[in-house]
Amino acid sequence: MSSETDVVKVLIDDGLNSIDWKTLRKYENISTISLSQLRDELGMGSWAVRIAYNNLFGGVIIQQNSGEGNRKHYHPDADENWIIMDGVWQWWIKGKGEKVVKQNDIIVVPQNVPHLITCIEGPGARYAITRPDVNHVYIDD
Repeated sequence: MSSETDVVKVLIDDGLNSIDWKTLRKYENISTISLSQLRDELGMGSWAVRIAYNNLFGGVIIQQNSGEGNRKHYHPDADENWIIMDGVWQWWIKGKGEKVVKQNDIIVVPQNVPHLITCIEGPGARYAITRPDVNHVYIDD
């Protein structure tokens, strides 16, 4: 088992090889932005940008292609929410099983509950909301 709070390292380890702090923070706390504007600038490949960041919560839009997602993990210090903006995703939450979700679906994962999400028809975009610099504890299968 390993843990990580550096969001750029988390995203790189989850397959977003081209992410860096400058790209991640480019839209941080901007008043208004749309997914189409982000795609016009960043393209249809895999990317992530932090939209909200304050002392209470952080929100990151993550776009990934089919087959991409995150590793099985949990957050010992916060719940996590996902809003599916585009694409079709499959999530797994311990105790809930697997479920396919699509645009406008909202997923809530309680603190300390292992979970993962994978894009199955992409590119897909999701808005992940949790506490700022949340700790990710990874589970080895």
